[in-house]
Amino acid sequence: HFVSSHFGSRLTSQVFSPRPPACALLPDPWPTPALTAAMLASRFMRATKMIVGISVKDIVGSSAAMKKALFFAQPGDHISAIHVPTLMPEMMLSSMSDPGDASEDALLALSNMPTKAGAAMMEKMRQVADAEMALTGKTINIEYKVSAPTSLVKSGLIAACRYEGANVLIIGAGVGGKGSIPPFVAQNADGVTVCIVRDHIK
Repeated sequence: HFVSSHFGSRLTSQVFSPRPPACALLPDPWPTPALTAAMLASRFMRATKMIVGISVKDIVGSSAAMKKALFFAQPGDHISAIHVPTLMPEMMLSSMSDPGDASEDALLALSNMPTKAGAAMMEKMRQVADAEMALTGKTINIEYKVSAPTSLVKSGLIAACRYEGANVLIIGAGVGGKGSIPPFVAQNADGVTVCIVRDHIK
């Protein structure tokens, strides 16, 4: 509203704006915890490259990690399921009376066992992921990879994250929730956010 008033010989003009209703002065209500978590997850996972660590010893935990990655994933995100096999266990060699007498075919078969087990595990993870995406209606690009066997699986998983350029690693908690790899990667995977899935642990 425009108001004019005359005080003596001086004309003053003032513009008054209507006062906003009282409700407009109140702050917006705080978001609920669920909404806050959803907002953080959305912001955190935007355009994310995730690694899901797969373990042949922990099928349940690996499946839970895959489902969690798909829960977080948004269109445009990329998931790589990676298994890092262990080199042929020394106990297997020590069980032979003389490993030097073993044929090349026998040694080759033994050395390929971890890789073959990893490939079989990846097929299971593919089935888990396909079922989860069918249930949720999501379509996410997922790759399934088995790395070269190594005696340092913990470090190998971190190296795989760096090689893939991942910024998030999602991993199960290990058998019974007491695996040694999850705490190791949580302490040593610099530059990578580590999510250890324990939802399934009772």
